[in-house]
Amino acid sequence: MRSYERRTLVAPSPLMALSVLLAVVALPAQAADSAVVVRTNGAPTVERAGKDQPLRPSDTVAPGEVIVTDASSKVKLLLADDSVLAIGPGSRIVLDELQLSAESRATKLRVLAGRFKIAIAKFFGKASAYEIRTPTAVAGVRGTVLWGDTTLDAVCALDGHVEVRALSGNGAPAQLTAGECVNQMADGKTTPLKPSAAELAAYLKEVTLD
Repeated sequence: MRSYERRTLVAPSPLMALSVLLAVVALPAQAADSAVVVRTNGAPTVERAGKDQPLRPSDTVAPGEVIVTDASSKVKLLLADDSVLAIGPGSRIVLDELQLSAESRATKLRVLAGRFKIAIAKFFGKASAYEIRTPTAVAGVRGTVLWGDTTLDAVCALDGHVEVRALSGNGAPAQLTAGECVNQMADGKTTPLKPSAAELAAYLKEVTLD
């Protein structure tokens, strides 16, 4: 005859149930008006409520807070709409506005200094507005990949379409498609810039986390 082993099911204790509940509650939840730090190199910080605080993976960055990287720091953030923002060394960037709903999204980034790359996720709502402002220019983008550097006073469309307008002067905005760049916005211009493949690779390496 085949023998059967009797097994006893043990109900989880209240303490075990509480531990599971606390673990779930501890998971970071991303709000529709925030960004979450995915990865960091070095020791970036965030200026929050007038104080500098360390910025670590899983931290949340809210509108109005300033992300700061020193000469050896980088940060990668995931925005609420699944767009990805990479910030290179020597940068100061403010997330001025992050709004997301099923019907619309509106995002405004202010690059006070430094270099960045943003890959904007596709959006299937009715209205999408992305604006990136540097000290010399404003770029309007939609479903694209954009790189910029305030030291070089340059903006490049790596994918999709970007409209770049110099903040000074009366020149017409530049319409960039993939692989096109402009600079000299400080002079009120949007002069075509044609970096070599090696130069472009070096630019992108500065905003790529190891």
